[in-house]
Amino acid sequence: MANLNEYNSWLLSLNPFGLTKNEEIKNKLESQNIEVYDFTLGDPKEPTPSFIIEALKNNIDNVSQYPTNVGMSQFRKVCANWAKRRLSVELNPESQIISSNGSKEAIFHIHQVLLNAASAKRIVIFPEPGYPVYNAGTILSGGIPYANPLRKEKKYIFDPSEIPHEIAKKVSAIWLCYPHNPTGAVISQTEMEKIYEWALKYNIVLLSDECYLDMYYENKIVPVSFLEISQKNNYKNVVCFFSLSKRSGMTGYRSGFVAGDNEIISLFAKYRLNVGLGTADFVQKAAMVAWEDNEHVRERSLIFANKRKVVDKFFAKNNIHVLPSNATFYVWGDIPENYDSDKEFTNALLLATGIMATPGSVFGESCSRNFRLALVPTIEKIKECFNKWQNKIDSGEFKL
Repeated sequence: MANLNEYNSWLLSLNPFGLTKNEEIKNKLESQNIEVYDFTLGDPKEPTPSFIIEALKNNIDNVSQYPTNVGMSQFRKVCANWAKRRLSVELNPESQIISSNGSKEAIFHIHQVLLNAASAKRIVIFPEPGYPVYNAGTILSGGIPYANPLRKEKKYIFDPSEIPHEIAKKVSAIWLCYPHNPTGAVISQTEMEKIYEWALKYNIVLLSDECYLDMYYENKIVPVSFLEISQKNNYKNVVCFFSLSKRSGMTGYRSGFVAGDNEIISLFAKYRLNVGLGTADFVQKAAMVAWEDNEHVRERSLIFANKRKVVDKFFAKNNIHVLPSNATFYVWGDIPENYDSDKEFTNALLLATGIMATPGSVFGESCSRNFRLALVPTIEKIKECFNKWQNKIDSGEFKL
C-alpha cells in the first residue's frame, strides 16, 4: 500500500463529511429495541408527487444513451420559464442555464472553474454556519477557504463590511445561501443589493445556493434570488444554484440547474464536458413537470409549516432558544447551558429519546453551542418523539 503522503494532501486534510446517512448508529440502537427518529440529513419522508413519478416512468427509453452535459434544450427552456414566472427575470436558456445533478455536485465542481492556482485571488468566502461542501470544494480545487462567522445578533445575515479590504482584494468568490441552511434565516432585498455592490467593487463572483428559495410558509416573506438583484447587469459575476431535491421531494433524482453570468456558465459547460457530468434524459423530463407546477410546492410547504408549529411550541415551553423562521425545514437552536458541547447534548438526546440531531459544529467550528434539526420525519413521528422527549424532561431523565 502506498504511503499516505503520496495521496492528495488536500483530500487528507478534510474532516469527515458530517451530513451523511447514519445507518450504523440506527441499526445498533434498533437492535436494542430503541426507535430512532432521524432529524439529521435533509431528506424528507413525504412521498414524491405522483405526477412526477409518472413522468419519470413514461420517459424511460428502450435505448439508453449518454445525456448532454448542459442539459436538454427543452429542459433549459422550462427552467427559464420558471425563473420568469417566479422571479420575473429573463434568462437565455442557451447561454445562461446549465443542468446539474441536484445542487451538491455543481456547488462542489464550480470551484474548478473559478480558481486559478497561479492567481493571488484564490480566497473563497463561505458562511459559518454553512453547508460543508463550500469548504470542501474550495480546498480540493487549491483555493484558500475563509470562514466568515454569521452572527446571531445580526440574524445570520452576511455583512460585507466585516471583510477587511486586504482580504477582499484576494477573494475569487463568495458563497451565500438564503433562505439559509442551517438556520432558516431569510435576507432582505436591500441587504442583497448591498452585498452585490460590494462583490462588483472587488470583482468577486457571487455564488448563491438557492436550494430553499421556494421553501417558505407565508407569502409576505417570499425569498428573493440574486438573479433578481443582478438582472440589470446581465447577471455579471452572479451564479445561482437551484434544485428540486427539497422543493419537489426529488432528493434521489439528483436534478437541478445553474443560472447566471453567461461567461461563467460557458466555462462550466466546458468543464462538465471534460468531467463527463450529465443528467439522464428521463430525469430531466420528470424535472420539467416539477418546475412547471407550483401547487405541489405550496402543499409541501404547508406540511413543513405544520411541523414547525409542533416543534416551536415544544421549545418555547422548555425555554430552549431556536431561531424563528418561516423558511426551509431546519430548526437551529442553542444547546442548554449545562451541556459542555453540542456533541454531548446530541448524544444525550439520542440515548434518552432516539432523536438524532446534528451537532452545530458540523456547520463550522464556531457553532459548538448549537444544534440543527431537519424536519424530515412525518408529522405523526415528530409528535410522537417530541412527546417522548417531553416525558423524559418531566421525569428528570433528560436534563435541561
